[in-house]
This record gives sequence, C-alpha cells and structure tokens, in this order.
Amino acid sequence: MANVTAFSEQIATMNKGNTDIELSEALASLVQKVRETHKKGSVTLTLNVAMLNDSHEDVMKITPDIKLSLPKVAQPTAVFWSTADGDLLRNDPQQMGIEFEKIADDKPKKVVKIEDAKDAKR
Repeated sequence: MANVTAFSEQIATMNKGNTDIELSEALASLVQKVRETHKKGSVTLTLNVAMLNDSHEDVMKITPDIKLSLPKVAQPTAVFWSTADGDLLRNDPQQMGIEFEKIADDKPKKVVKIEDAKDAKR
C-alpha cells in the first residue's frame, strides 16, 4: 500500500478543509478545559464510509462524525428540604423561626490599630 494518500492529507481536504478545522478547534477546546480542570476528556473522529450508489464501486461517500467529550467541572451541592407535594425549601419547615430586629447604634466605634495595641503593651 505504498501509493496510499496519507490520512492527514485526506482529513485536511475532507469537506473543503472544514473537518480539519473542526477537529483543530475541538482539540484546542479540549486542551483548554483539561488545563482548567486537570481532568481528562477526548476528541473522537468516526469516519462513516459507504458506497455512493450500487452502480459504481469506485465512488465512496465519507461522512465524518466528530465527538468532543469535555471534562466536567464539579458542581457544588445544594441542600434543600422537600415537601410531600414535591416543593423544595431552603429552610427546614419544622425549625422555628427567630425574628431579628436591627438596633441602630449611633455611638462611634473606637478603632485600634494592631501596631498601637502592641505599643501599648510595651
């Protein structure tokens, strides 16, 4: 099979170069996401090869299928309480609530710098 066109050439010219461009962009996206997450992912190229029609065995149709599997970023977990009718609540419905009242404090606060506190102890 010495006179076979290189696979890289076939991909470079397939679909007017769009398959090569799409693969290059998919690989770049994957590399960025792997660097970000430190998790693995993959780019898969499947070439579906079939006869164009039954009348001529020399004509093939090749349909590329590119799949990009990016690593998933771990999502934080949220805790909810559920009700019998399927509602989700942020607070425990059996926990008594406490009413808080804001008290205005007009007195100025004394600000003490750490350096001043050290000097005062010496």
